[in-house]
Amino acid sequence: MLIEQLLKQPGFLYELGNKYYYLGKWICKECTEVEATDCVTMYHMCRSGHEEPDTNMYFQKIRAHADFALEVPYNPAKIKEYMSELIDGLSDLSIKSLEKQAEYFEEDLKKYCG
Repeated sequence: MLIEQLLKQPGFLYELGNKYYYLGKWICKECTEVEATDCVTMYHMCRSGHEEPDTNMYFQKIRAHADFALEVPYNPAKIKEYMSELIDGLSDLSIKSLEKQAEYFEEDLKKYCG
């Protein structure tokens, strides 16, 4: 299940329609920071162009933005509830897009973070 997959991963920034959300085991929060959302665009451009050094750089920048967006103390039950509500409200197309982005994240997490 997508929610369980996301709740096991560190935070990352995902594009859902025309909005961006930090999603992960410690976060479910909308992002409106242009600098962070620009990194997502560049990450996907570099990834699709197989530009490894730049893909890694933008991947790490997005991870850093996600870490800085954390709010302590976090409430795992609320995060799961918010994430469930968010995903339940998505269209089928947006869910497919999120699944693909989560797949890319897992691949790149292994590749760039061991």
